[in-house]
Amino acid sequence: MHFRDRGSVVQIIRTSYDKSSKRGKNEIVGKLAKANPQISDELKAALAPEERKELAAWIAGHASMARLKRELAVRTLGEQLELAKEWFADKKDDESRILAASLVPMWVKLRVVLKRNGLVE
Repeated sequence: MHFRDRGSVVQIIRTSYDKSSKRGKNEIVGKLAKANPQISDELKAALAPEERKELAAWIAGHASMARLKRELAVRTLGEQLELAKEWFADKKDDESRILAASLVPMWVKLRVVLKRNGLVE
């Protein structure tokens, strides 16, 4: 089995050997929402026990990777903000104005969460 990323969906693909063409044949067995991968009853029925174990391991790995990405983003945010400050200090063009306009709402949302959780005054 392998997993194909298709934006917000992950396709679950089983490869089997086709004797007539002497090649591997891919069959899409099912799909999962990438944001919250859940194994449906229909998908469980389509998978062999070993494939179910492989899928469960992929889901656990995917969740672990997502947690690590979030933690890395938080742990490096200060450094990234410092680099952004240096970059914006030299820029006064349309591109920098557009980027700044897209960053401010994200910063406000982050600040709201920090205040709501009592992490900042």
